[in-house]
Amino acid sequence: MDELLHRLLAEAVGRYLDAVDRLAAGQQAVVSTELRRLTAAWRSVLGLHRPSGARTRCAGCGRAHLPAPGRSGSLCTVWRVASAYFVRADPEGGVMLKR
Repeated sequence: MDELLHRLLAEAVGRYLDAVDRLAAGQQAVVSTELRRLTAAWRSVLGLHRPSGARTRCAGCGRAHLPAPGRSGSLCTVWRVASAYFVRADPEGGVMLKR
């Protein structure tokens, strides 16, 4: 994935996970623990699938993080799922957290 695009996606996913961590602070102990465990697991998996090398391939599965315009290929599955569940496009073309 282009470094800038990956950074933007990673920041948006990170903001969502940070928001869940903050939400966890106000919950009962069991709920808080489980929410933090889930966010930590997601951070670990995303870290394993970070871009690597000059061709910015996924370090975990070897796929391109984002195919170049006009080229075939698919987004790393882990980042595709994180993007679909934690980030959405706003009507003006930016990226927003799901609410």
